Amino acid sequence: MYDVVIIGGGAGGLAAALYSARFMLKTLLIAKDFGGTGNIAHKVDNWIGEPGITGPELMQKFVDHVKSYKVPMVEAEVLAVKKKGKNFVIVTNKKKFEAKTVIFANGMSHRKLNVSGEKEFAGKGVHYCYTCDLPIFAGKTVAIIGGSDSAALGTIFAEKYAKKIYVIYRGNKLRAEPVSAAKVYNMKKAQVIHNTNIVEIYGDRMVRGLKTDTGKDIKLDGVFVEIGYIPLSDLAKSLGVKLTEYGFVKVTKNQETNISGIFAAGDISDATTLKQFITSASEGSIAAQSAYFHVRRK
Repeated sequence: MYDVVIIGGGAGGLAAALYSARFMLKTLLIAKDFGGTGNIAHKVDNWIGEPGITGPELMQKFVDHVKSYKVPMVEAEVLAVKKKGKNFVIVTNKKKFEAKTVIFANGMSHRKLNVSGEKEFAGKGVHYCYTCDLPIFAGKTVAIIGGSDSAALGTIFAEKYAKKIYVIYRGNKLRAEPVSAAKVYNMKKAQVIHNTNIVEIYGDRMVRGLKTDTGKDIKLDGVFVEIGYIPLSDLAKSLGVKLTEYGFVKVTKNQETNISGIFAAGDISDATTLKQFITSASEGSIAAQSAYFHVRRK
């Protein structure tokens, strides 16, 4: 029996594990991979005190810090979380675990365009991780779809590799951080196309171009989709946890859900609209403290 089982290995889950260990709770961290979206973040310029650090470097520091507290870390997929009296059973693809409290910190997944050709050319010119896959498009033409921080950072990253970058956004102005947006607008390699949606991605064995709802037919080699994320809240929902209309877990200021003993932190929660490593880590720390108070009251 664990005092707390944390589901998710990103900034929120790792911070929750660290603080749970510091509260001397019997802690278990379960994740498909440790580091989460941090593992595919090229540069993290807004982690205070570590300007210019890469995502993988930052996440490795998180992991090493958690390991220094001897927290068990199980690489597995959580299939279900069930109520058992006042406790919970966490079912994974490897074994079952029992805990007094659970912290959901399993983040979000990439949102898809859901247009013709996207699924067919996934991995063949359609990609969702610019840090992973953009280097193979050196000297080629690519499109970055979206107007948020991730789209802007992807465009900035692409400048080192691609010969031409189309930034295609449905809005009339990029909504990324002003500093990042300004860089994109001033890039010689980048052409920002506003008020435009993708309707088709086409090719043969590989992507050769895309078509838009404004009638444009753009010849290119790669499409990088950066249009946001969907919270991975199905596990929490099946347990009876209340969600927002957009699927985020509803939490109090102490990261508590509507179910006693269940907490949520990071991108999966509705605690803040600022989805950053620093806010996820903060929420994970608060969730761990709330789990500690819950266990102490039992």
